[in-house]
Amino acid sequence: MKEYKGIVFFDYDGTTVDEVDRIKTATPTTVESLNKLKENGYLTMLCSGRTKRFLEADIDKFQGAITCNGAFTEVDGEVFRDITIPDELMFDVIDKYFPRDTIIQLETQDVTYYLHNDAEFFQYFCRLFSLPERWYAPWKFRTKENHINKLVLNYKDPKVLEDFKEEYKDVFQCAKHVRENFIDITLKGVTKGDAIEELIGKLGIDRKDTYAFGDADNDVEMMKVVGTGVAMGRHSDAVGEVASMVTGTVKEEGITQALEKLGLI
Repeated sequence: MKEYKGIVFFDYDGTTVDEVDRIKTATPTTVESLNKLKENGYLTMLCSGRTKRFLEADIDKFQGAITCNGAFTEVDGEVFRDITIPDELMFDVIDKYFPRDTIIQLETQDVTYYLHNDAEFFQYFCRLFSLPERWYAPWKFRTKENHINKLVLNYKDPKVLEDFKEEYKDVFQCAKHVRENFIDITLKGVTKGDAIEELIGKLGIDRKDTYAFGDADNDVEMMKVVGTGVAMGRHSDAVGEVASMVTGTVKEEGITQALEKLGLI
């Protein structure tokens, strides 16, 4: 494994891209800054709640990625972490919550599976957000090789969320999705911060040489474990409380601004 001077972690939604300002892929300025970081000996890591498939527009611009809020880590093609939700636990969730008017997505790194009754919903979902239908497949096509790293629960009744969190509080980690009435579900203790700590240890990187850019609540653990946390121009209160510095928005090229200020490029 190559030796690195340090590591810089980048959240995706609201950090590398920005739905508010309709920036759908990393800007040319951001890509140039990523290349400069690599030239300067830093490992560049995308760090997202999304799967690899949902990052395909930009994932190749980074040397590695932590996906599914910390359940999967890959650097230069080498898998460091692949935390799988056991089938029996997954089926328990389906048996109890599918009948409660929910949509449950079962996410691997390459495809998101759905239950056969939800086919119409996902066809509509793909049209609404201009997503390729090849990203989704009915559960019957799932193979054992496709590990389920994360569940996504879409609910209508807030009571469903309350009940789920209480029932599985010792089993699952829940993170509110960027969209209303969606939660990301990973095994308890699996967070971006947990994955980053593991990677830093395996690569032997000094914590002071690690940096993280983020904007949302699921970036808080990430900010806490690195040497320097950078909050984007639009960020949650929780991120603002733990960040070391604040930079501009994606539109304002906040990533490049901060990297230059920190002397990394």
